[in-house]
Amino acid sequence: MTRQVPKRAQGFTLIELVLVLLIAAIISTYAIIRFPSGSINISAQADQIVADIRHTQSLAINRGQRYRINFASDRYWISSADGATLYTHPASSSTTIFLDTGISLSSSHGFLVFDGQGTPYINTLTPGTALGSDAVVTLTAASETRTVRITPETGRVIKP
Repeated sequence: MTRQVPKRAQGFTLIELVLVLLIAAIISTYAIIRFPSGSINISAQADQIVADIRHTQSLAINRGQRYRINFASDRYWISSADGATLYTHPASSSTTIFLDTGISLSSSHGFLVFDGQGTPYINTLTPGTALGSDAVVTLTAASETRTVRITPETGRVIKP
């Protein structure tokens, strides 16, 4: 003989469903608060700067003219070698890339100029003064830092 289950005992009640959703909301809120977002933001920001330095170098090589990337404590931007014409960033459609809140930037040089060969220079003169030692861009957020290095002659960008 099979036992028949009454129809009202075959599913979840509305109260049970609401309790499960409430518990899931509490757990997800706790997880979001405890998530270490700072280290992810600073790493992502360092990756973006690496890509934008390489992009500046690529612009100079592909167009056969000098481009420069300029650094400030909370932002950076790409411009012509003399700094007069700002370049619109392809991802943000803006001329200035602002760092995330709480992240600051320091650089061993206020800007770097790349020539048509991709060689980095530390001034806007032509031919200019080539980068003599690694240029260093440091991102800092709370107690975390990320460093980006640009090598002389080749302009290789390294994020150790």
